[in-house]
Amino acid sequence: MFGPGVVAILGAVVLLFQALLLAHGGLTTLGANGMSMAVIGPVVGYLVWKMACRAGLRRDVAVFLCAMLADLATYFVTSVQLGVAFPDPHAGATGSVVKFMGIFCLTQIPVAIAEGLLTVMIYDQLTKRQVITVQGH
Repeated sequence: MFGPGVVAILGAVVLLFQALLLAHGGLTTLGANGMSMAVIGPVVGYLVWKMACRAGLRRDVAVFLCAMLADLATYFVTSVQLGVAFPDPHAGATGSVVKFMGIFCLTQIPVAIAEGLLTVMIYDQLTKRQVITVQGH
């Protein structure tokens, strides 16, 4: 609807409010959180949407993949960030990245699937009520 540029700005505002008002995330991690959640996630979601539309996938499948893969990309980047920030004493940063990815796989794959399904349901309701128009399909 808005494109990754606008979503990155909106994401940065949300993360700033989270840090200041909810004490979640914090100001010192704003750059890392902004990169993974407000830049990488939206860009991946946008690119997946465009590719899914070009491939002729059904709209519900495209929306699901867009939301799910954007979520997973966010946690992939977070794993790399944490791995570099906290390298394993024996395996180094690479080993630490793999460990963080393993942990995030257990927790975030089910969340990403649920987020994809929820996004499809919300998108369907918004289009049925003509709150948004379908773009790209």
